Amino acid sequence: MKTNKIYSILSIFIIVFTLNSCIQDGDFTLPNITVEEPNIIPNSNITAVKSALQQEFNSNNNLIYTFPVNEGSPTYFEGYVVSSDATGNFYKRLIIQDAIENPTAGIELLVNKTSLNEMYDVGRKLYVKIDGLTVSYDDGDRNIDPTNNIAGKYVLGNLEGDRVRAIPTTSIDDHIFRTGTVEEIVPTIVSVNDFTGAHVNTLIKLSSAQFDKSQLGKTFAGEPNDEFDGLRDLFECDTEKILKLQTSTFASFKSNVLPEGKGSITAVLSKDFRSEFFVAIINTPSDIMFTEVERCDPPVLECGNASVGGSNILFNGDFETISNFSSAGWTNVNVSGGTNVYSLRSFSGNKYAQMSAFRTGENPLEAWLVTPAINLDNSTDEELTFDTKTGFNNGRALAVFVSTDFSGDVTTATWLRVDATIADGPSSGYQSNFTSSGSVNLSCLSGNVYVAFRYLGGDGDITTTFQIDNVKVTGN
Repeated sequence: MKTNKIYSILSIFIIVFTLNSCIQDGDFTLPNITVEEPNIIPNSNITAVKSALQQEFNSNNNLIYTFPVNEGSPTYFEGYVVSSDATGNFYKRLIIQDAIENPTAGIELLVNKTSLNEMYDVGRKLYVKIDGLTVSYDDGDRNIDPTNNIAGKYVLGNLEGDRVRAIPTTSIDDHIFRTGTVEEIVPTIVSVNDFTGAHVNTLIKLSSAQFDKSQLGKTFAGEPNDEFDGLRDLFECDTEKILKLQTSTFASFKSNVLPEGKGSITAVLSKDFRSEFFVAIINTPSDIMFTEVERCDPPVLECGNASVGGSNILFNGDFETISNFSSAGWTNVNVSGGTNVYSLRSFSGNKYAQMSAFRTGENPLEAWLVTPAINLDNSTDEELTFDTKTGFNNGRALAVFVSTDFSGDVTTATWLRVDATIADGPSSGYQSNFTSSGSVNLSCLSGNVYVAFRYLGGDGDITTTFQIDNVKVTGN
């Protein structure tokens, strides 16, 4: 018993001595977090990186360019980090822009490392040595061209085969040099209509936006059909344009429900995986400040929910018997200054109207297809139905309206949006079948009524093909 007591006392003494020694060695002092400033004078910039690839394309038709290694005089550019992987919404990549405010260029830097935010936090000034790195470009067009007017995405990294991959872990410190400067990034306030290639890979802000009405109740990226990313429609109040919010299914907030209000959103502007259309990517849900309860939803036709529809066909627009729109009384017009309008198409013996901005060279492209006058004075319980189908869907470009004062100019008429089901098919190929609109109650309208199908997209942006068929109004 005595021996055991002696051993116990000795053990306690050793523990106390050890703890005391740790404390005396400064265990409670703050770790050294100072950054040794690199002795670097930048001799290039992000714009020059882009220009090098453009020159390579013009000279050799190549869409990748590897910068030469010059041991005696390496090339550096400086920039500021605007992305954070703290919530898992960015993965093994840094988005860097060339200024803290009013940037002129941004680039995506691929890095084979996670938890990048611990070293490269938002606002951190970096130097990047581009010797031996490769820059690539993609604008999503069938004929990719870094010198055209389509906004594309530039990516910088390590060349493996013919693809640009992440800089290996062992080479990160050879190419990325952290400074002790951390600035507050001022996002560029810009409208969806005004996006250019210079805004890609920079921090932007929409000052008046909300999630589209069709998105309410959904999560950021937790729906059953969200495979890699969730894409949700942001509606800009002033322009009524749609911008996709892209959220990774690995983001910590993927199961959060989308906010229902209106306000501002700050995000990195990028392009989707295929670089076909613009997307916004947030660092954290707190970047969405939808604090205004009153939304900016466009006026919607409201005739009540009473059961309508009759046996009399007041208008039948199935396109089967017409050779052109104008001879059948339809108005088919482009109001964005271009020439592209709806066309009549046929597939497997079925005729329909079709519109797409793909490869039109127009951005924006706003085209309207309006029915002839449909008189409702001598009928009751009127109902509108129609069918739609999408092809290569990269955004909702179609909206349907009705008017009672249209006189030939779609820009001066009063239009009420129709709350109907519109096709939302796959991103590749076409839907197998048309989607029914469901019943739209027109019974509160009288006189001449016009139904309009507005396509609002743009080449290099939303180019979804929409097909319209079986436009019908019935009543008693």
